[in-house]
Amino acid sequence: MKRCKIWENSKLKKLKSKPKFFIVTTVSDSLIFFKGQLNVLKEEFDISLVCNPGNNLDEMTKEYKVKGYGIKMKREISLVNDCISLINLIFLFLKNKPDLVHANTPKGSLLSIIASWITRVPVRVYYIHGLRYQGVTGNKRKLLVLMEKITCFLATDILVVSNGVKEQVKIDKLTNKNIRLIWNGSINGIDLDDFNSEEIKEADVEGISKDDFVFGFIGRLVKDKGIEELISAFLSLRESISNTKLLVLGNFEGDETLNKKVIENIKTHPDIIYQGFQKDIKPYLKLMDIFVLPSYREGFGVALAEASAMKIPCITTNVLGCSEVIINEKTGYIIPSRDYESLFQVMKCVTQNKENLKTMGEAGRKNVQKKYEQKQLWEKSKEEYLKIISGKNV
Repeated sequence: MKRCKIWENSKLKKLKSKPKFFIVTTVSDSLIFFKGQLNVLKEEFDISLVCNPGNNLDEMTKEYKVKGYGIKMKREISLVNDCISLINLIFLFLKNKPDLVHANTPKGSLLSIIASWITRVPVRVYYIHGLRYQGVTGNKRKLLVLMEKITCFLATDILVVSNGVKEQVKIDKLTNKNIRLIWNGSINGIDLDDFNSEEIKEADVEGISKDDFVFGFIGRLVKDKGIEELISAFLSLRESISNTKLLVLGNFEGDETLNKKVIENIKTHPDIIYQGFQKDIKPYLKLMDIFVLPSYREGFGVALAEASAMKIPCITTNVLGCSEVIINEKTGYIIPSRDYESLFQVMKCVTQNKENLKTMGEAGRKNVQKKYEQKQLWEKSKEEYLKIISGKNV
């Protein structure tokens, strides 16, 4: 592949070697956003990863042969710890002199953008995956909004993961700067070779038979994911339709607002098959007749795109970040958020109209192939960063 030219520009002096590209996330788990993509970025950039010390950081640096720096950062607000993290980032940037800092996740973004502004890093990219303050009220919301505004103000460039996030940033007036979306959104795209139902063997899960109609949920088990409405709707459905199961994957994250009865039902109800966190979700997706994500807020519905790639139709809500992934009544169903009755009615309907599900599943995979295919996104992301760093961005 012919290497793209890097022009001299007002942001950077003429570069004799690959620009230093520092990717910052709060925790190492978030580095999965860049899995595979790093090989494409390495073609044009000298990549370094910065996040909390962790196994993922060690594994990614070894796998992709890039530099890694462990900087302790707290996800929640902690003034003393945040100041220490900021100082460590400042020293890191002073020593290594990055040309571009790519900031991800709320805390990692705030601290790394401030540190890169102080150390005069010429290109400071804030990539917004979601808006943490959504669903939060009172003074905490005001503080989280202020953090977003500071990060946007100090960044030179702002990218977003979806059209939904882009619109919300404008609605909430976080910044007057140009906000850009790479292609159709999603941080890392969908690997259609990996998420291929023809090549995947079903997981062997006790409690699910071939005759069962299986609803599925994959995600963090917190109230914002709509898990309370899903459990209530499923239990109501179960009263009239016996051969239904709900397959649930994900971790409980100490959400104190989550109804205790809901937690108990997930863990103990015989028709709710709880499998905890699974690193490889594909064999479990293969078991599902339909995937359900009744979320209150979402930056980008990755799980919806992954399910669609596996030819599984989806039920989701009309919130930004979900509704753009699913085409209503073509690749799935879109219902109002926080609406138990609508969710129940759609779940009941799909069990009685199974013939439509296969057609929807086929359409879902084609939609993902058209909009979110991974390798296309990687190339378009690389091109965008080259435009940014060259000063040729539109």
